[in-house]
Amino acid sequence: MLKNVVGLALAGLIMLSGCAVNNPAPKLRIITEDNPPFNFTDEKGAVTGQSTEIVNQILKATGSNASIELMPWAQGYDLTLNDPGTVLYSTSRLPSRENLFKWVGPIGFDDNYFYTRRDSNLVINSLDDAKKLKSIAVYQDDSNQVYLSSQGFTNLDVSENDTQCIQKLVSGQVDAWLGPALGMPFVAYRAGVNPAEIISDKYAVRSDYYIAFNKAVPDSTVQAWQKALDDLKKEDSSGGMSAYEKIITSYALPQYADSAVSRDTVIQLVNKTAADMAADAPGTIAKINAQQPPYLDQQNPALYVYVFDNQVVEVANADNPAVVGRDFKGVPDMAGKLFRDNIVAGALANGTGWEDYVFTMPGQIGLFYKSAYYKLVTGSDGKQYVVCSGCYVAKNE
Repeated sequence: MLKNVVGLALAGLIMLSGCAVNNPAPKLRIITEDNPPFNFTDEKGAVTGQSTEIVNQILKATGSNASIELMPWAQGYDLTLNDPGTVLYSTSRLPSRENLFKWVGPIGFDDNYFYTRRDSNLVINSLDDAKKLKSIAVYQDDSNQVYLSSQGFTNLDVSENDTQCIQKLVSGQVDAWLGPALGMPFVAYRAGVNPAEIISDKYAVRSDYYIAFNKAVPDSTVQAWQKALDDLKKEDSSGGMSAYEKIITSYALPQYADSAVSRDTVIQLVNKTAADMAADAPGTIAKINAQQPPYLDQQNPALYVYVFDNQVVEVANADNPAVVGRDFKGVPDMAGKLFRDNIVAGALANGTGWEDYVFTMPGQIGLFYKSAYYKLVTGSDGKQYVVCSGCYVAKNE
């Protein structure tokens, strides 16, 4: 009888042990905000960025079951504070927040400066100088608002995101904006602002970014995430950069592609499209926006055509028709270069040419060097168009 009891007990323990081993990782709801280059959506709506790549690697390593949602910071912060199973990144780990969450990190950092308009003649040499300004734009509930409020600032103009902050600055609605150094060109890009219009006056504070977990998330999950992050930061066996460092540098500096279509191929596609535009501009534009070949290469989707009018309004795009109709005048690339303005100006002045810029690459992390060939053509409707196609710049070029 005793043997049977022991046997049943051992069997039960084995079953329980088996259940524990086979238990899937807990279901998590992961939230982030629009805060480039750390977390943002690309032009096709996918969540990407430096911190996102790190979180995706952790998800893979831990087998966690989750997708990433992007929403306004204040909303995501409130959800993570109150809803079990929620996770928020990239979150500044501040003393006032220390006991509100469980933490994994650091996953990155950024320095924050007071920015003013280049033509404003304002000078900020100290926090006291900043306190005397009429208004300073800050992102609602983010670390910069928390920091300035803790320093006794009462002249804060609060917006839902940094894009609104920089737009208020350029339009003259506020005197200054406290914003991120690494993120500034990206924010300007999203806001349609030329980064050259603003200058950084005074360093204010550093933000160290972490992953924040609702306090109900099991410690074992948090510890597994921290271990996965620590493993990402270890040097590879050859002594080279760690996986973490590769992600960080991929967004800090543009990269060269491993391979790319030839420039001759790009020129041929542009010449073909220009001839089609001269023969039937409306029909060709419709085919481009319908993503038909040859305007979108079926074997290599990175090879596609896009077309501007002579005012830098995009009238066709075989890769992303959603941008058709957008005015890109004054909108820089991720590094702050007004490459689209340069393309149209170069076409109007010289007819054809090449323009270098930086861009994201589908399926790859970080920013990459790219070059566009452009050609001015008079369409069958009598209007001027600038036909373009680009190629990533390969290491061996």
